[in-house]
Amino acid sequence: MKKRYFSFLFTLFIPMFLHSQTVEVTPFGGYVFPATWYATSGNVYFHGNGQYGGMINIGINPAIDIDLIYNRSDTRAQANVPGYPMNEVPLSINYFQVGGTKNFRVSKMLSPFIGGNVGGCLAAPKGDYNDQWFFSVGIQGGAKIYFSRRIGIRLQAQLYMPVQGAGYMFYFGPGGSGSTVTLTSTLVNFGFTGGLIFRLGKVMP
Repeated sequence: MKKRYFSFLFTLFIPMFLHSQTVEVTPFGGYVFPATWYATSGNVYFHGNGQYGGMINIGINPAIDIDLIYNRSDTRAQANVPGYPMNEVPLSINYFQVGGTKNFRVSKMLSPFIGGNVGGCLAAPKGDYNDQWFFSVGIQGGAKIYFSRRIGIRLQAQLYMPVQGAGYMFYFGPGGSGSTVTLTSTLVNFGFTGGLIFRLGKVMP
């Protein structure tokens, strides 16, 4: 249901701005580093892996973009809980984010940027396991390099943080029973991505 909601937001924004604003569509790929989610009764270790997705950047003016972002990594999580056998669970970590970017245009070809976003993180284990949603925040920075008025590349580093309140139970058992880890800290997913920019609509100077 929530995936359909975010897809609806994407399709709603584009027709509103396509003919009057610069819209950049950027499919991307990259790498996210290993991370550990610490807990009161152990921890959950996430292996580093590739990440991919896409973003839509809607130019409000030459300096400010509205960002719609989907980022996914397919990885493995290992729950380290005393008294519970360590096992690895394959899962996908999906970020659905909305935010803004501040562009610092050096020239028509080069535009460094910084930005921030908020949204939801879906941790979806493979097999007979429970999905979990978390509120998430993110920041990114990098540069856009344009080869022409319509084509460029986007190189960036980004950091996503699923925000976890104390006392939440991260579930790692199948079929209605299993072990849990009580999480009391925030996971930090840090990585790099690169993507090809396609500029639509009116290209701002």
